[in-house]
Amino acid sequence: MALRVAACFRDLNSLESVPIKKYESWLIMTKEKQLRPRLIAILTVLLILQAPLLVFLGLNLITDRWAFLTSWDRFWAELQAAFVLVSQTPGTTARDELLVYDVISFAILAVSAGMALAAGVTFLRGKAINWILGLMAQIGTLASGLGLYFIHQPPQAYWLLLVGIIMVLYLNYGDVRQWFLQQEETETEVDYV
Repeated sequence: MALRVAACFRDLNSLESVPIKKYESWLIMTKEKQLRPRLIAILTVLLILQAPLLVFLGLNLITDRWAFLTSWDRFWAELQAAFVLVSQTPGTTARDELLVYDVISFAILAVSAGMALAAGVTFLRGKAINWILGLMAQIGTLASGLGLYFIHQPPQAYWLLLVGIIMVLYLNYGDVRQWFLQQEETETEVDYV
């Protein structure tokens, strides 16, 4: 019996001498994959898809039709016309409404679409600035939706509010916030070592 116990201790001692360093990188990589919530990948796709949606809703707000979806030529022509309208708008009225508010909303939506696209493309890197860009895109979306709702209640306002609220809820989910904060903490620890 004493020989068996001694043999077990000898076996345990021999296991301790096995080099684990070649497996450490695999263990670290597995840990990182486990720490990133699945919602991060979903939010990446949603942010990338939100950019064209905001541009489409903004174009529909200005042109009041969906004809720009029929061809690329028509889309680019109406997009250029919308940007020309943005630059030449002060005081323009149409349809007994001030078109200025629609143009301002389109400009805010275009900037929000750019921020959503930039955040979506770089979201998986885990840097806090990407999360902030995503939130800023939602601020622009919600500000446009609320402004349009209180001015003349176009149907686009409801879609903008719905998209903005859903994205803010997902972006402020606890796991998402924790993942971005944790990435920031590990970077600061590495900088000071």
